Amino acid sequence: MKPWAAEIQQHIQTWSARLGNLSWWPRYVYHFTDVRNAAQILQEGSLYSRSEVEQRGLMAVDNASPQVINQTKPEHFNFVRLYFRPRTPTQYRNEGIRPQSQLQLGGTHCPVPVFFCFDSLSILAKDETQFSDGNMDSPRCRHSDARDFFFNIPFENVFHNRWFASDIRDEIVFRRNAEVLVPDKLALDPDLKFIACRSVAERQTLLQLLPLGVANRWLPRIRLGLSDLFERKWTYVEEVTVVDDTVVFRFNPDTETPRPFKVKFTYQEDGSEYVRTWEGQKDRLNSKLSFKLAGARWGTASLYLDDALAFSGLILLEEIPF
Repeated sequence: MKPWAAEIQQHIQTWSARLGNLSWWPRYVYHFTDVRNAAQILQEGSLYSRSEVEQRGLMAVDNASPQVINQTKPEHFNFVRLYFRPRTPTQYRNEGIRPQSQLQLGGTHCPVPVFFCFDSLSILAKDETQFSDGNMDSPRCRHSDARDFFFNIPFENVFHNRWFASDIRDEIVFRRNAEVLVPDKLALDPDLKFIACRSVAERQTLLQLLPLGVANRWLPRIRLGLSDLFERKWTYVEEVTVVDDTVVFRFNPDTETPRPFKVKFTYQEDGSEYVRTWEGQKDRLNSKLSFKLAGARWGTASLYLDDALAFSGLILLEEIPF
């Protein structure tokens, strides 16, 4: 542990007091990734650096822009990278799901974001933890594990969450992306406090992707995220319900990107190898989408939008006799 850990604790308390209704932000450090990567992380029990993830073949969905990757110093790939805050500029640009024609960051995005929220004092005070003063993918960024470096990071800009004038845009965007850097690997326990999903349907999807034993281990910590954790500006499944023999998907009504999407729906009855499949295009997804499953009893339903997994879960269509 760093010898100045008590000062870090005071720093956290000071910023919690300053941030008002966002007082919880400084209490955690944050890593977000797509739900399929999140399932892999929970099975591994650790977060790994990009170099280690690629070597182990663990990345199901690449959230990073190819252009950004090409500009990043190779040594930066050797860190597990977390943020001091949620709703960073990077998250704003790649939180999905977005139609192919509206993707940013070179076509990559994070369709179904899941947050890993760690106790900030425990992570920041580790001997090996370093800090960046801005976006690690920028050539102007510096990073260090030194006390004076940490306390000279302009946290008033890191935690900035208000409107800003155009002449300070670059500075604010750069600082909001400041990072917490752990070399090579970060075990989830004992410092992972909770795992946050954007909606009930996406929480169900994460649990569905996990083996039963792994799901039971992490279930108490997998919860719905607060409103200030996600942007919620784009298309996603809020809830999945069953009405008689029909599966109903309810989407985010406030999406800024409701169309068009290539849609694929699959259903596999429990105990059967046969998979029912429907594919087509929907011009608008900001309300509901239904699929009739005549004769189905219970099984696994999955929904893909432009090849991104939007939902997967066990659904029950028959009535249970009592």
